[in-house]
Amino acid sequence: MNLPDCFCWTRFGSEAGQGIEHILRRKEEERVANQGVFLWGIGNSVGAAIGELVRRCGSPEVLFSPIKSPAKPMDIVPDSVVAWTKAETIDGHEFLLPAHSMVTSRLSISSPKSAHYALVCFSESPLMPSRSSLRFSFGALRNILSGKPVGASQVTAVVTATIGGADGGAVYEAQLRANLAPPFFIRLREPRPIPSLAGSKQDWASSVQSAWQRRVNCA
Repeated sequence: MNLPDCFCWTRFGSEAGQGIEHILRRKEEERVANQGVFLWGIGNSVGAAIGELVRRCGSPEVLFSPIKSPAKPMDIVPDSVVAWTKAETIDGHEFLLPAHSMVTSRLSISSPKSAHYALVCFSESPLMPSRSSLRFSFGALRNILSGKPVGASQVTAVVTATIGGADGGAVYEAQLRANLAPPFFIRLREPRPIPSLAGSKQDWASSVQSAWQRRVNCA
């Protein structure tokens, strides 16, 4: 498949004490339970850029690429892990989280945050990473609103792609691909702690999976 002229791009890796295998397994279970819909948590607000993407594209997409750098210790063993329980749209309207969805993030004790964000995604196909022939260079991407190159610290960005011989930069693969579904992007509020199993910070992966299963069973 060809690279879209513009799309949302996010890089994934270990997060909130879960390795990518755990995250993708939970997101696939979520996708199946929600009849194709799943929420993908991100740390930065791209609401205005998503609005522009939706304006330009009839079927906006999100492409997922593995992070090339090693996971940070705070992502592997965080201070704490929370589930976000409330959400609102770009316009500030209340958004009811899908019954079988749960977005988690690490939360630093020293600098807690009151908001997180998520992409609202839809896929008819299973979320199975593959070594795709869809490759692009980092230098080919520009932020959709400013036209400036994507920064190294922008884990999630809404971009335009210009493919050419002088693109330069690291080469990424789109190992997952999904559509963005209304309302496309949400702001998350009211985090609730997820207790680690047996008080061990090494068990966050199992704790998050257990918390998600409890939410599914109670829905």
